[in-house]
Amino acid sequence: MPGLVRKVLIFAAIDGLFLLPTGPRSKGYPQTKVAYKTATVNTAPSETDVTQAIASGHTFEAVGIAGLLSVPSGSWLIAITKRSPVAEIKGRQIFVITDIALIPLHSKAEAEAAIARVKAKYANKHPGSSGEDIDSDDDYDGESILSSDDDVSDEPPRRPHHQRMSSSSIAEDVIGKKGLYGRFAERWFSKRGWQVDRNRLQGLSGKGELGGESFPMRKIKSRTGSPDSETADKAVSPILDAQAQESQGEMTKPGDDTALGTPTVTDSDQPSQEPVDEEVVEGVANSLTPKLLRTTKLLLAASRSFYFSYDYDITRSILKQTATSNEVPLYKKVDPEYFWNKHLLGPFTQAGQHHLALPLMQGFVAQQHFQIPNKEGYSRNFLLTLLTRRSINRAGLRYLRRGVDEHGYVANCVETEQLLSDIDKTTEYSFVQMRGSIPVYFQQSPYALKPKPILMHSEAANKTAFQAHFRKLKERYGEIQAVNLVERHSLEGIVGNVYEKYANELEDPRIRFEWFDFHSECRGMKFENVSLLLDRVGDVVEEFGWTEERDDKIERAQAGVIRTNCMDCLDRTNVVMSNFARRAIEIQLTRLNIDPSKLDASLNFMNLIWADNGDAISKQYSSTAALKGDFTRTKKRNISGALADFGLTLTRFWNNIIGDFFTQAAIDYLLGNVSAQVFVEFEAKMMSGDPAVSVSKVRLNASQ
Repeated sequence: MPGLVRKVLIFAAIDGLFLLPTGPRSKGYPQTKVAYKTATVNTAPSETDVTQAIASGHTFEAVGIAGLLSVPSGSWLIAITKRSPVAEIKGRQIFVITDIALIPLHSKAEAEAAIARVKAKYANKHPGSSGEDIDSDDDYDGESILSSDDDVSDEPPRRPHHQRMSSSSIAEDVIGKKGLYGRFAERWFSKRGWQVDRNRLQGLSGKGELGGESFPMRKIKSRTGSPDSETADKAVSPILDAQAQESQGEMTKPGDDTALGTPTVTDSDQPSQEPVDEEVVEGVANSLTPKLLRTTKLLLAASRSFYFSYDYDITRSILKQTATSNEVPLYKKVDPEYFWNKHLLGPFTQAGQHHLALPLMQGFVAQQHFQIPNKEGYSRNFLLTLLTRRSINRAGLRYLRRGVDEHGYVANCVETEQLLSDIDKTTEYSFVQMRGSIPVYFQQSPYALKPKPILMHSEAANKTAFQAHFRKLKERYGEIQAVNLVERHSLEGIVGNVYEKYANELEDPRIRFEWFDFHSECRGMKFENVSLLLDRVGDVVEEFGWTEERDDKIERAQAGVIRTNCMDCLDRTNVVMSNFARRAIEIQLTRLNIDPSKLDASLNFMNLIWADNGDAISKQYSSTAALKGDFTRTKKRNISGALADFGLTLTRFWNNIIGDFFTQAAIDYLLGNVSAQVFVEFEAKMMSGDPAVSVSKVRLNASQ
């Protein structure tokens, strides 16, 4: 395949940023220009002398390009400045991103200033060095995300500076910053308060008719090419608290085919006509740009959750690796399910700059070498690699992305491949599992520690989405063993019972369902009782098998997958998946003539890798480390672990009600799922919505 550039010199020229391939592998690659203002990507018309560019001082070296981030007011080049190697598969390295730089494309002056800040940051971290060590493997402390010398400006571009008053009332502060808080402030300090928004969320027009819109909106397409929102109601479906849901009657349970009632709206409650056009969208997106840039850096860099390889497709398991021509660019070979920066790379791929299109995958990657004696007493060398892949479909944060959508995609859908490499015999053993939210429409309020699940849409709509989900799984994996870990006799049983009912109604011999009430079976912190589940369904590990590859040829293919879930698909799920993984590797090693008595001691490191895997997935979905991590690491549960879990639970609750709404909007925007309109809606209500459970869809499905 055409190789990817591993080093890129970024140079601020007169009419745009020049991306100059450098290093011993750069010969034959064209230079690329990204124009200021328009962010147009083209092959540079003439060769720029690298030596002269470096001498100018307006350059820095990156180790990859993640794409272009564009809002109506301008664009930024996302350059990967630091990486750290985490694994090696078949001699090909895998890296995690540890830092990025965002270079503005408004003008040469702004680009040069940002480049200077990048250079200064690395010079400060490596005093006395002749140049910045942007390819080092030093740990990234995350502080530079908010530091004063960062490349993210604290002020929105092209907006007047608001002088901060020495003292003022809260109302004066909010109203004085109307450009930053906008209609959110108007609702707090107007006579009608939030009534206008409540009417609109119910689909009421000015005359109180169902299906109308309080704020007529024009379809807007940003410079990024993000899809237009279908309607304002669909683009904006905020997560309401349970009390509001019950009082407004906005949710329907499966099987309830009665349309929702229409509240009476008086003339005084009629919403004002407030059109939202390109200028409003640009203004709001502009004011929230610094927050979007910081969130982008937190997601792509500080989280340490994005991985890449220059010459290996990390988005596919051994079984799914494609045998396409070497002339096919890597970004065309990766699995679209896990291609996180496809939208950001659009300007480069559309311009034919394939050598810069570096695919990124969110998830977790870890690797450990270990030795273990065989039955004759001779040590054997093995490598264990864990590759976890987070789906881009229905991506987002817990409570803001739950359940299923109309296409059958579920929230927190994650594939984990455990790869055992027999170094002495060049053989790979790949065992794949997956996790994902319960595939029905449901929602939970973020404003409670243990919120009640609320079922959404009609039974017909739920069954259709449920069947679509399992149809996709069968196409991807073959047979399915579903393992449901939610509680039977509590609030969780609301969705658990529907899951069991629909699974049984499928009457598909290729889909099996097992309900293991984790909390009941492991009551009293006896998590070792997970062995009871393995006694019931553990045989599928050997029945489905795993993929075996020898000398790059598949000799055996995994026939099915274990699909595990709890409510969040985090803590309980990770404990159970680690046990299935442990059983798989024990069977594999036993068949390789390894002494069974040595397995326990030699495989203890797996507990740490799987615990780290659980922490990574949990941080990506709930912003904290996983609960029950002490048991996953040590196979013991104690009071200190329970207290630590309580602290994490409180942290999750805080994140749910404070920061997750904007982060969700940013994720949707970076993936290209929404236009800049999403920031208008966030600015108006400090919330972000879920199109899969929008009020308009609730009414549509309820009438079917």
